[in-house]
This record gives sequence, C-alpha cells and structure tokens, in this order.
Amino acid sequence: MPSNSNKNGDGKAVTVYGERDEVRELAFRVGQFMPGGASLSERERLMVAQYALAVDANPYRGEVYVIPTRQGPRVVDGYKLLVRWAKSECGYSEKYDALPADELPEGAIGYRCWILRNDSLAMLNSLTSAGMDGRDAFEIVATSAVGIVTKGDRTDKKGCEMDPPKSWSWEQVAQKRALKNALRFSHGSPSPSELAKMHWLVDDVETKPEDWEDVTPDMSSFEREELAKLSATTREALERFAALSEEERSELLNRHQEVMHGSEEELNGEII
Repeated sequence: MPSNSNKNGDGKAVTVYGERDEVRELAFRVGQFMPGGASLSERERLMVAQYALAVDANPYRGEVYVIPTRQGPRVVDGYKLLVRWAKSECGYSEKYDALPADELPEGAIGYRCWILRNDSLAMLNSLTSAGMDGRDAFEIVATSAVGIVTKGDRTDKKGCEMDPPKSWSWEQVAQKRALKNALRFSHGSPSPSELAKMHWLVDDVETKPEDWEDVTPDMSSFEREELAKLSATTREALERFAALSEEERSELLNRHQEVMHGSEEELNGEII
C-alpha cells in the first residue's frame, strides 16, 4: 500500500484509495467486523481499509483477511467471496484429503481439495453405472488442487512459531488455500467487476456501503445481510418515489389508498 508520501496535499490518498477520512472510518469498521480485526494494529487496519477501497471489498462480510508472514502481515481476499461466486455459477460439493508427509516440503501441512460440480453428477452416475470403481470415476469427473502451509509460513524471521489467523488452525488455512485453487480450476476466476458486484450483492439485491452503516458487531452474518438488504430496498423505493412527478406521486398514493381502504365508491357505500 502507498505511504503518506504518495498522498497529495488536499487530504486525499491516491484516487482509488479514497479520502483519508474515508480510509480511517473504514479502518475502524475493519476492527469491528473483520475476523481477527480487533487484534490488528492501527497500521494494519489502515492497510486493510485501503485494500478494501481499492478492490471495492465489503468489510462487513469478513471477505478480506490479514495473514501473518515472515515479511509482515499480508492482506488477501477471503475464500467466502470466491465460494459465493462459484455457487452462483454452478453448485458443487467438496472433499479434502490430507497430503502425506513424503509429498510435502519438510514441516509443511497440505491438503488436496476435490470439487464435484453439480452438472458433472450425470457423468459420474453414468461411469459408475457402467461398472467403473466409484473412486476412479470420481477422480475422472471431479477437479482437484492442493493447498500448502509451509514451515516458513508459520514462523517469523526469528524462527518463532506464529499464530494462525484468529479462530483458524493452520490445517484450515491449508484447506482453504486448496479450496480456492480448486475452485479456480473447476469454475474459473471471476473478473474484478464480478468480484466487486458480489461483495455487495445480497440475494440479488444490490446494496451500497451506506446500507450497511446500521449493522453492529453483535449481529450474526445473516442478521447483517438481512438488515442491509432491507435498507437497500427501502432506499431504492424512496429514490424511485423521489424521481416521480407530482402527478405520478398523486396517482401512486391514490392506488395505495384504494388497496388499503377501498375505492372512493366503496367508501361512500356506492358499491355493495
């Protein structure tokens, strides 16, 4: 990320990173909502906020993570975003196999992730029905990739063991690396515009950052998304109403009045 020396004198960072106040506000929210965000230093939270603004990521969903490395903390996209995008393309099931030590660098942890797309089930059934062994048929139809956490990934410059990301184990980190790699093979990679859209899309409702402002750290992910979706649909309805002419507003209000209370004729007793 660029340092302050890359910023101009009008209070803005490099254009894509937003204004300084915007970065600071987002950094505060990163500390509240991102998994492990509370344990990050102020500099690390600012780094995540700049990255989130650059790629239009949604910090309220924990889709940006910080992982420790020998060179210091590194910001990466969370696996949840790629999973959501892949499932929108085609549903799938996943399976993990631990890699034996003799296939790994010394001290490394590794897993192979298998992805079986739903649109491949018919071929799998066809092969097994023809007499092929189930495991052999699965390996032909499914896609796989490996994810590895090396000994170096888990130790700092002094050789001391580092903790994995909060609420994770290093085994889980290796599995998620394998999952992300396998999904890229099985489903391809989304474009930057697709990723940006998926960050803010909730059940086909396009939310905006302001729709998430009332979410709180004590809410579950489901509650956050439902509140943001409600805010987005309310905002869109108000925007559509504001764009109407006076005549259109009057006609719309009359229609709503009739739906709730009946027509003028019904109210006057003219229709029985």
